[in-house]
Amino acid sequence: MKRTAFALILAAACGGKYKAPPAQKSIALPTGAQLKPYDPAHPGNANPQGLAQVGDKVYATISNQYYDAAAQTVVNAGPGFLVGIVPSTGAQTLIDLGGSDEKQCQNPGFVRDSNGLLYAPCSGNFSGVDSGRALVEVDPAGAKVTRRAAIPDGRVPNGVAPGAAKIWMGDAFSLQVFSVDRATFTADPSMAALTLDCPQTPKTGFSYVADVLILYGDLYALCASDIAGTLFRFDSATGAAKGSVAVGPTPSEMSSTFDGRVAVINSGNNTLSLVTVSGATMTADNKALTYPSGTSILQDLRSRDNFLFTVASGSNSAQKIDLTAKGGPKIVQAASFGDGSNPYNIFPLDDDQAIVTNRQTNSIAAAQWVVVP
Repeated sequence: MKRTAFALILAAACGGKYKAPPAQKSIALPTGAQLKPYDPAHPGNANPQGLAQVGDKVYATISNQYYDAAAQTVVNAGPGFLVGIVPSTGAQTLIDLGGSDEKQCQNPGFVRDSNGLLYAPCSGNFSGVDSGRALVEVDPAGAKVTRRAAIPDGRVPNGVAPGAAKIWMGDAFSLQVFSVDRATFTADPSMAALTLDCPQTPKTGFSYVADVLILYGDLYALCASDIAGTLFRFDSATGAAKGSVAVGPTPSEMSSTFDGRVAVINSGNNTLSLVTVSGATMTADNKALTYPSGTSILQDLRSRDNFLFTVASGSNSAQKIDLTAKGGPKIVQAASFGDGSNPYNIFPLDDDQAIVTNRQTNSIAAAQWVVVP
């Protein structure tokens, strides 16, 4: 028997945890002409957002946008893409999501894996009436779109939660959660949409659906506002309400935990909420952890074993939290990605390694962790 094989067997027998191959420190993503600009004079940048893994590749959504200085707005420069990356080598596979006219998916943000497939909602130009809004199903093995569902007018998808019967999405400009039938891949009737509610400042406040996710077989949806946040729980097949609980202000993302709870990061006051679900009862510890002063715009949250991995876009930083630390959850390591990097999503490769999408530097970067005393 080869020594490497014996070592793997020994590690498994001793309960050794998986160690991913070391990730490249920084991986530049496709940009410009590689992203098929509609106007060669105005090519787009990658502006990567979401991350999901299938096999040995981590897939990032490519927004493909540029800033129009004259109009003072961000413009979709070309079709949306997914890029599959081998973190240890930097090898890349680019997947065009734009369809026959290259305009059937623009500005993809979130991406989730389910049963070996990838699902990405495309937000288009945020008008709610353009043809660039869609939900695409991607076969990573074939590096191609297998199905596309048009999004009904009036909706801008934000977040995606693939369930067994339905694929749920939030609306970026309302408090509705809507679905696409997984079998027919068509949008469900508007009357089937779920409506969330969370307090906001009268007249001047805002509220929206921050995230949707299938956790422990149920659909969870985050309602975020300028002053509050509420986590809702629904039956993932029927949409029947199963409870809700207040979390911190302006929550941005959620994740499962190793011990069956739901973790939520709150960008309004830089806190971590931990929600316990027992039968029909949901209870929240909304001060499970308070981030250090200077942390800005908590943006993404992932879990692996007893750790949570978070990223803060405004402070260009990432944090590794040990849920089993003495005295309660604690930030045990932190990483900085440099001024102007704008890290957006984080993905743990193992208990020690994590990568992020840097929107402004158009790259994937590995966290260079520093121990926090």
